[in-house]
Amino acid sequence: MMAREESPEYPEYKGGFTWRVLLIMLFIIFVVTPINIWTNISIGAGALSSFAILVIAVELASLFGNPLTVQEIATLLVGMGGLYFYYGLSRIESAYFSQSPLLTLYGIRGIPYWVAPLPESGFYSSRSFWHPVTRGIWLRLDNILLPSMTALAGLSLGILNKILYVDQEKLPYPGAQINAVLCSTIAEREESRFFVFSVSLLAASFYGVFMYIFPILLNVRVIPSLWFDMSPWIQAYLPGACFGIATNLPTLLPGLYLPPSVIFSQLIGSVLVWVVGNWLVVTHGITEYSKLYTPGMPIYYIYMFAYQYVWMMPIIGFGFFVGLSALKPRAVRKAFSTLVKSGKTRGLGVERIFSIWLVIIPFACVILSNLLSIWYWAPDYPLFPWLPAAFSILVSLAQALLIGRATGTGISVSFPGNLDKLALIATNYKGINGWFLSPVIITPSFGGDVAFNFKFSQLTRSSFTDFLKIFFVVGPISIAFSIIFTQVLWNMAPIPSAAYPWSSVEWPRRVMYRAVWITRPPGVFRLDWIVYGALVGLGSHLLLSAVGLPANTILVSALAGMSTLPPIAMNMLIGYVLRLILERIVGKERYNKYKFIVVAGVSAGTGLAVTMGISGFLILRSITLWFY
Repeated sequence: MMAREESPEYPEYKGGFTWRVLLIMLFIIFVVTPINIWTNISIGAGALSSFAILVIAVELASLFGNPLTVQEIATLLVGMGGLYFYYGLSRIESAYFSQSPLLTLYGIRGIPYWVAPLPESGFYSSRSFWHPVTRGIWLRLDNILLPSMTALAGLSLGILNKILYVDQEKLPYPGAQINAVLCSTIAEREESRFFVFSVSLLAASFYGVFMYIFPILLNVRVIPSLWFDMSPWIQAYLPGACFGIATNLPTLLPGLYLPPSVIFSQLIGSVLVWVVGNWLVVTHGITEYSKLYTPGMPIYYIYMFAYQYVWMMPIIGFGFFVGLSALKPRAVRKAFSTLVKSGKTRGLGVERIFSIWLVIIPFACVILSNLLSIWYWAPDYPLFPWLPAAFSILVSLAQALLIGRATGTGISVSFPGNLDKLALIATNYKGINGWFLSPVIITPSFGGDVAFNFKFSQLTRSSFTDFLKIFFVVGPISIAFSIIFTQVLWNMAPIPSAAYPWSSVEWPRRVMYRAVWITRPPGVFRLDWIVYGALVGLGSHLLLSAVGLPANTILVSALAGMSTLPPIAMNMLIGYVLRLILERIVGKERYNKYKFIVVAGVSAGTGLAVTMGISGFLILRSITLWFY
């Protein structure tokens, strides 16, 4: 391979996986893993902000007189996105599912022994990962090889997305730009940029004191935890609708940088579903939701019932169309042509690690391995092997293309879980084992979204292969620490239990959700509504294309809005209004120079406040929990 020379056309990419980065990652894994596990089962909070942890790590390195480079910071940020905090919890939850008394309420008289440790094995009651039964399940060949192969197949789909959306369409990837600005700002410490970052961080931290620290440490809530719920007021005019204003600062941030077409498309999608759509459903007595609805119903229950009985199926159909509509034959031919030639030509500043076989072989191996697993454990699976194979290929491609375009545009979308169960419902499957096996769905990720990380590597001039190296090294280490710290918490008290209150609420809900798919209560699974959703997508695409509008971008944004509650969509609009005001005050050019710095500062400040609140509460809680 020819040596790369730095030039405007082929800039030099530097490695960021150094011994300092590895030591910092090990420290982060050791300190953050128990906090994230505890917050997940106790208060339902997500993982601690990687922005906040990154800022602290960089400042510590600077204090020791050896600041990190941009490439090292970028590699750290990517490495933190590939950590497995909840692996141990997932093992306990599977055992909890197998012995949950809620299963009998749905008429489920037991599950297959190969799904999870059964109650009679004594694993769940022993509260120990070292129980002999775990070896027979965890070390089973399909539980080791299939996840590893699926990860490699995710890399292959990510490469396809990289060629389609990073190289060909050159989508902006606002999230990658935010991360890149954060890395350069805290590494280079340019005075004006660092000042804007610091002010944004301090302002968000001050707000976070009232939003997160007071409620967590003092049990004093000054600001509502999620949103100001205006649903009771608006339901006086539009029964069944939900509306409000979100209270979390990060929900404002997309409005500061996303294109207006994306912001308004999401707002329209959200309002059409959750305000207008709910009102029409209740007014005309359509579906079970109209019977369950009561005046003054809050947003949480509206979301739970309306999504289940009304919107889940149409959104699935709409999402299928939007995902597959991006599969344009010309673009795909060009992408595969690029892969074929990649071994003979030098890519633009990126190591030559691609070939057509890197896409095809892992994808095919995962599909075949999954089919073998289904054949062995559920030989009565309907229309085997054609149905599970077709499902895996079509859904994987549709989801990958949808996620790729959405991420490149700066929005978040995802397919609902348990889509494979729709195939069993459609074929009127009467067996048992098939409900506990799934045709594999491959996502375009490998320690994070692959195309996103490619764009991030370009913006920071970082080695993408170093991104892969850190994932290979720290991924298994994080799994080991996840098991160890989960075992410590499990020894302290049962999971779920009153000692970990969120798990006592959330885990039974997940059991019920999974049981609903198996028992199929009337009024939920209207498969024809999937077709109607796809037809709405087709009609919208034709109409938008006819008037010369970017149909794919608008429809992906609208799809994201359909799954976004109005409080969050409204906050994006408020963020956009703030953006217009700031552009008018400081000028559009100057605003564009600093907008991503403001976003990074607010994200870091919010994460810092959450980290401080959770850490303080964890210390106070640990003082009393050992009495349990």
